[in-house]
Amino acid sequence: MSPTLTITPFRSPARGVAQVPGSKSITNRALLLAALAEGETLFTGALFSRDTRILIAALQALGFDVSADEAAQTIRLIGLGGRIPKAQASIHVGNAGTAARFLTAFLALAPGGVYALDGDEAMRARPMAGLLEALRGAGCRAVRADGEPATHFPFTLHTAGRLGALEVDASASSQLLSALLMALPLSPGASVRMKGATVSEPFVAMTEKMCAQFGRPLTRAADGAWRCAQPGPYRAAGTYAIEPDATAASYFIALPAVTGAGASVRLQGYVKDGLQGDTAFADVAARCGATLAPQGAALVVGTWSDLRGGDFDFNDFSDTFLTLATLAPLASSPTTIRNIGHTRKQETDRVLAMATELERLGVRVEPTAAELRADDRLATLTIHPAREALRQAAARGPVEIRTYEDHRMAMSFGILGSFDLFGDGRPWIAIQDPACTSKTFPKFFQALEALRTRFVAVAVDGGAASGKSSTSRAVARDLGLLHVDTGAHYRSVTRALLDGGARPDDIGSVEQALSRLQLGSVVSGVSSGLTLDGRQPADATLRTEDVNATVSRFAALPAVRAFLLAYQRSQVELARSAGFAGVIMEGRDIGSVVLPRAEVRLFLQADPVARAQRRAAEGQADAVAQRDLLDSTRAAAPMVCPEGATRLDNTHLPLAEVVAQVKAMIGTAARLG
Repeated sequence: MSPTLTITPFRSPARGVAQVPGSKSITNRALLLAALAEGETLFTGALFSRDTRILIAALQALGFDVSADEAAQTIRLIGLGGRIPKAQASIHVGNAGTAARFLTAFLALAPGGVYALDGDEAMRARPMAGLLEALRGAGCRAVRADGEPATHFPFTLHTAGRLGALEVDASASSQLLSALLMALPLSPGASVRMKGATVSEPFVAMTEKMCAQFGRPLTRAADGAWRCAQPGPYRAAGTYAIEPDATAASYFIALPAVTGAGASVRLQGYVKDGLQGDTAFADVAARCGATLAPQGAALVVGTWSDLRGGDFDFNDFSDTFLTLATLAPLASSPTTIRNIGHTRKQETDRVLAMATELERLGVRVEPTAAELRADDRLATLTIHPAREALRQAAARGPVEIRTYEDHRMAMSFGILGSFDLFGDGRPWIAIQDPACTSKTFPKFFQALEALRTRFVAVAVDGGAASGKSSTSRAVARDLGLLHVDTGAHYRSVTRALLDGGARPDDIGSVEQALSRLQLGSVVSGVSSGLTLDGRQPADATLRTEDVNATVSRFAALPAVRAFLLAYQRSQVELARSAGFAGVIMEGRDIGSVVLPRAEVRLFLQADPVARAQRRAAEGQADAVAQRDLLDSTRAAAPMVCPEGATRLDNTHLPLAEVVAQVKAMIGTAARLG
């Protein structure tokens, strides 16, 4: 068990881009589907956590070629079209429910296989009986060490290599059904019918959608059975992007509710109509007072207008109920959370665990923890407002929250502990075993801390090929800043001027063409792009020979620079409103003219030979010395190292070291605020 972590309350509004990892549910489904496909699949944005590492290790133990790059968040897997290389193996699934259920059905496709399966003590108590009973209908035998039929881990699975017509009781977990659905297309003529109903139906819908993405759509007939009309191996997806985890995102939707006015947290890649049903938490949050602003493929969460209670059904997105439950003591009215009985058989009895820890904080909960212990069928929780009770409970120091080896308990109470309960920054909650978040979100508490800094403007100047773009983009990605490339602004305007018949030596034609242009912005990822009349020019049109030949001449004109100045300065407010932790703007006059009061001002430089080599490596020919001369001698906003800016010569420095130095400077500036 890891040391206890004391949560420091936020004394200023949360701000920045939440570093939400990829979805565990999608990552583990995608790994199984790719293993059942024919050929290679590359996953981007993949989650690396205890659960996903367990599944990767299991696939490698079964003989699959799987390689991972955690720094790049990529996984490469070569599928064998439904063939499992090893007919015998011993696999430990930890407490990973998806790995446990998905692998068991997956292994059933191996003819004559013998697999010894076990898990952590908590996994040995989690539901498996419905799946193992269904697989007996496929000729599989799951037996305990004493030879008797198994209903839980550990067991040895003897497989027959087929499915057939199966019925599954998935009332305890939708994963039992999803496991069979993914294996279904590999067994011609097979079908899967569910006994009764299941919980968390959006996860079943996720499975169906992903089977279709990998080329084997499933259909559910009038008799209730799922079938695959065109059975066979899945098709490798080539490159497959993993959506950010919607359950993990719920913590950062909740955070602005507890950190005060002025909060603005940006969730990149938050897709409401994507694969994950847990995006429904945002609707609940809105009903409770959250301020939500969708921005393309992102969601910006502002300070909640209020924190209200209510009555909510969490059956379909139950992993997020703990997030709301920990906010509930701060609400203005009671909060009732219904249909969460199945969560009592997950990593821990989540309903009992939540009630127990809230009661230790002085919160009134119905039913009580004692009543929940006496009746494991209870499936509703009502939590009453309790701010004064919280103060009394924590009056003598932080209350240690027991997490029961459950990652969601740790993260949910981490959000509650971020509330400045006493108004003086005094910590009042400590989390036991914070490392349990490694199951799905290993860097959760670091991501939480990253939203504690003040807004910072960063100006990056330098000549051609001095490393401005590569450095700025990497820093923006790592620190949640909005990246603005003013060089692209001048190229875009140059393209428009040329298309409008303007010439650098004819000021009248330039001014006339500029008067017809309407500038705007579009945010994509962490970068802002300039739009002209509502459209963003294609990058290829900005790198043509005529643009390369004239961009510096147009950029030297006072009329062009004045035309863009107000727009470029407006990017700071765009970054604020879009929820970024700051803005990093690159160009040749940023620290001297555009953002002379930026908290961090840098001038990157490298010798001309190194810069020419960089351009050549990019497949470009660039007279860097000539461009430097033109940029530094023009009358309007010449390129200079701004007074007080930091010079950084990167001629012989790797990009990673330059980025690290810049991030350190920004971190110092943010903390000083």
